[in-house]
Amino acid sequence: MSNWPEWFLEALRQRFYQLELAGEQNASCSSEDKNLFTQMDQFKINQTEDIQHLLSEWEESIGYQLSQDKQSIYIEGVKDGIRLILPVIQPTNIR
Repeated sequence: MSNWPEWFLEALRQRFYQLELAGEQNASCSSEDKNLFTQMDQFKINQTEDIQHLLSEWEESIGYQLSQDKQSIYIEGVKDGIRLILPVIQPTNIR
């Protein structure tokens, strides 16, 4: 069970993306989050266009990395769940 088929991994990725999108749409920002976003926007406004562009690229890169980290944790959790439930569903295959 160590080699997971690519179609399975892709299905998990797509499900993760659906859950992540739903979570973002339903997320409510706390006042601390809103304050942080406001401060970042104000900081960016006071910078040159080149620095604004670099900051935007940095934000995008950080966001992508966080998404990849969350996806990896999600996929490992699903795999762990399968490893736990499979012996219960098919106990004769384990013996």
